[in-house]
Amino acid sequence: MRRRVRDDGKLLRPGVKADKRPEIARILAAADPDIRVWLFYGADEAGARADADALTVTLLARIAPDDPMARVDLTPAQLKEDPARLSAEAAAMSMFGGGSVIRLDGVRDAAGDKTRDGVDAVLTAESAGNPVILTAGDLKPASALVKLVGGSSTGAALRYYQPNARDAAAIVAQLCKDAGLTPDRDVTATLADMVIINRAVAEREIEKFALYLDAAEDDPKPLDAGLLDRLGAAFSEGDFSALVAAVAGGDTEATVREHRRLMADGKVGVAQLRALQRRFRELVSLARGTATGRSPADVVEAEGRRIFWKEKPQLVRQLTLWPVGDAEIALARLAETEIAAKSGGTADGDLLAVDTMLMLARRAARRAGAGRGR
Repeated sequence: MRRRVRDDGKLLRPGVKADKRPEIARILAAADPDIRVWLFYGADEAGARADADALTVTLLARIAPDDPMARVDLTPAQLKEDPARLSAEAAAMSMFGGGSVIRLDGVRDAAGDKTRDGVDAVLTAESAGNPVILTAGDLKPASALVKLVGGSSTGAALRYYQPNARDAAAIVAQLCKDAGLTPDRDVTATLADMVIINRAVAEREIEKFALYLDAAEDDPKPLDAGLLDRLGAAFSEGDFSALVAAVAGGDTEATVREHRRLMADGKVGVAQLRALQRRFRELVSLARGTATGRSPADVVEAEGRRIFWKEKPQLVRQLTLWPVGDAEIALARLAETEIAAKSGGTADGDLLAVDTMLMLARRAARRAGAGRGR
């Protein structure tokens, strides 16, 4: 096979392609600064997204450690309207004078997709600029975008298959270690099955268990099958979904009604606060996308299957009520209330919980009313 040669006579290396997890791990650990475009794709969308997130953190720490605005989020819809936007952002300096990391999530390989034009411009530019990280769904290796990135000397195309049983067990072990949990063999097997079906769901479950047990990497807590069953019942998303919708959506009457219902079912105030913290962490993350000018619908849709389709309309509405600053304040208030609730008696803690929930619901209601008045 003929190798391309630069003007100075040096050989151009072939593009980076990988679909084996150990090889991908080595590539990401090196985080080659010569790679301009990283494409994470495959059937394991949650695994691809997790590694893309980790690489984003690594590159930001290298390029602009003191610049909170160095991450730039774009959408395929934006590039469809302006294909040159990607190359322009890749060449731009950040507002603090340094570099940036460009993220483009929810990429698809549909015919006529202008995303490819923007990616090609970055790959073939005369000089390197800010690195671009793309996440996509289960593209085929023969897709135009995979060929474009993986065939370029400045691109890396990393494919993620659904994990097998051994891979899933290793993923569970790492996720639990990071969360401060030490699962027994039965729990590991249960969570591994969940990872194979949907890694994103498994990650949320592990996060919930760690929150409930006050676990941390430097203060690990055991997790056995009996405790897993009890926690699974105690933190069933269906139990808390109506309360979460009421508080984040600004319905004070439903907030009180759902709080009382959950109390009657044995779901105390602290458990309710933690359910709300999970939602507001999600809103903070999504609202960072709307802060860049993207619409709530575009931000939510870019998450793909990570968000259950029935929840998407609700999240879109909630994003209109909770800009990133407000969502961060709400999340901090919920965490402070949990600490205060656990410091006092159970009854006092439940009162503190419902007071905070009502405060947040009223805040959302005021914003909804202001929006209708415009």
